[in-house]
Amino acid sequence: MFARLPSLNSFRAFEAAARLRSFKAAAAELYVTPTAISHQIRQLEAQMGTLLFERKTRSVALTQEGEALLAVTHQALKQLQSGVDSIRRQASTITVSTTSAFASLWLVPRLEDFRQQHPALDVVLKTSESKADIEHDRRFDMAIRYGHCPASDPQSVLLYRETLCCVASASYCEQTQSAENAIIYTTRWQNTDLPSVEPLLNSLPSPAAASVKLRYFDQETHTVQAALASQGAAFVSTLLIQQPLREKWLIPHPALASLQQSGLEYYAVIPDRHRQTAAVQQFVVWLRQMLTETESSSSVLRFSHQRIQETE
Repeated sequence: MFARLPSLNSFRAFEAAARLRSFKAAAAELYVTPTAISHQIRQLEAQMGTLLFERKTRSVALTQEGEALLAVTHQALKQLQSGVDSIRRQASTITVSTTSAFASLWLVPRLEDFRQQHPALDVVLKTSESKADIEHDRRFDMAIRYGHCPASDPQSVLLYRETLCCVASASYCEQTQSAENAIIYTTRWQNTDLPSVEPLLNSLPSPAAASVKLRYFDQETHTVQAALASQGAAFVSTLLIQQPLREKWLIPHPALASLQQSGLEYYAVIPDRHRQTAAVQQFVVWLRQMLTETESSSSVLRFSHQRIQETE
């Protein structure tokens, strides 16, 4: 379709020389020699069968045909540059679908580390409690999901296997030293495959199981905030409360230590079109690295729970 067009290099040389009215200035802008600019333009004139410049002793001027070609060439190169820039921006931006709790409580506080390691890349978060169809919805490059990583799915990459447990503020632990009449905040997930805390209540001594009051939010962020406000204990992902645990704003509740749920996982879902995309791969590598570091912090919590249960 475009076989009869002169080369792109010829048009670039012509546009720069015509706009700057100088072969020398065009050469400096394009990082070539003035001789190379002159050669490209002569080749372009030969292919078009007309002169584009009037050569003078110390300057050049456009012919009428040159003026017409400059207008067309400048606009075409401008559109081409705009399209290339747009694609480059997309290639350097990773759009991630995840839950608001994971984004706000774990990912956002750590994103600056990724940006320091990969300053040319940007991460855009799109949060929702429902699953995005990232295979067909090209607004997303990948997703971070919670539940059970499908072992046979080549699109799914296990990031972290974790535990849910009951934590509370120190003041609430002092206030409710036994499990009887304790208030436990938990999350009622939209994903019905995720477990509920109700069956775990059977692990509590009688009559505590019957007297525990369960209260529900639809997001773990709210569950954590209720515990921080000493309104009750929170049955929550250990991954999402790393800072509150580190700062001792929340601690394992001694009377509710038996309420634990293990085996849930955070995993990345990468559509086929991005399985070899460098930016996405770098982000997944970083996620796994950061979550591995988090594992050591979580082991401290598990040890604390173990000590609590041993002393009961």
